[in-house]
Amino acid sequence: MRILIAITAVWFLASANISFAQEMPAKIRGYKVHNAKIQVRSSEDKQPASTDREAVITLGELEVADYGISGITLSAGARISPVDHSGRVEFLTFRDFRINGIAVDIEEYKHEFSFKKGEQISLPKPARVFVGTLNLARAARSALLDPKKKWSVTGTVFVFGKFKKFGMSFKRVVPIKIDLTIANPLN
Repeated sequence: MRILIAITAVWFLASANISFAQEMPAKIRGYKVHNAKIQVRSSEDKQPASTDREAVITLGELEVADYGISGITLSAGARISPVDHSGRVEFLTFRDFRINGIAVDIEEYKHEFSFKKGEQISLPKPARVFVGTLNLARAARSALLDPKKKWSVTGTVFVFGKFKKFGMSFKRVVPIKIDLTIANPLN
């Protein structure tokens, strides 16, 4: 009997530890969530853009914008090629961003911009990425012990705005999962 209880307890604990993908809520900050097919690429990606996407985003190079005792601020631009929609982006938020596994903070992007179907645009101002001193030390240690030619960038961008389709405007937030590799800007 004790063996049966132990096996049941082990099975229960093992199954409780399985993590499931977290679903998005129906609304974020009053904007209805819309899952779109968006391709995110790095600037050195030479492959042709996918044709079955609603938009293609090409991230620019990381550049040092500022540094100080509290950390370093990097900036990165992006080019956006909308395929199916036009509209206005009101702001962007960023969640759980990591570069090579090191957590970074990206400021909420509050520069509104408009886009038109089929026309490529660039962000009006680059996004700002902050790496604190402690995380900078971790990144330096990692770079010394295991230097990499490519960096891994992961996270989620939430694009808040009003998007037009079929002549109507819809207030939406579009979550965009980022999982790509970029050239090491330190090389």
